[in-house]
Amino acid sequence: MENKPQRTPILWILGIITMVDAVFSAIAYICWAISPDYMLKSMEMIKEMNLFPADQAEQILNLYTSIASWQYLMLTVIEAMLFTGAFLMLVKLNKAGFHVYTIGKILEFCVLNFVIGGMVAMGVNGIITSVLWVLMYATQLRFMNPSDNQDDNNIQQPINPEDNDNLQSHE
Repeated sequence: MENKPQRTPILWILGIITMVDAVFSAIAYICWAISPDYMLKSMEMIKEMNLFPADQAEQILNLYTSIASWQYLMLTVIEAMLFTGAFLMLVKLNKAGFHVYTIGKILEFCVLNFVIGGMVAMGVNGIITSVLWVLMYATQLRFMNPSDNQDDNNIQQPINPEDNDNLQSHE
């Protein structure tokens, strides 16, 4: 029995949280990529507000300013992939969105750990969280449309019953 595509409450929650997070993260990455001075000023403001101990604020400032603009742009592209994947799953109910989202999560891991590295590297908590999000989306796949071109069986069937007889006689 084939399930009809439907937006479940879980899919709504997952999709909206993912899309909001991706938009805000992408905006931050773009700002940091095109205006590193903006980053320095904002980090200095945080330092002045005493939200963190002075030494910790200095570490955070050094960490984020050590990342090159092109690396922030890579993270922006990954956030766009995560947004696109969530959009395809939530709005279009398309299983291809799951694959886009999963590839985005794998790329995020690779960029954070192998391209940027250092203190920005994705730790165990980040890895577990990413895997859990992918698994939560995976539970929703049965409520989505299949990816395009999956139903090739109908193309192979003859339309005319006489053609079916002719096919059997040629075999």
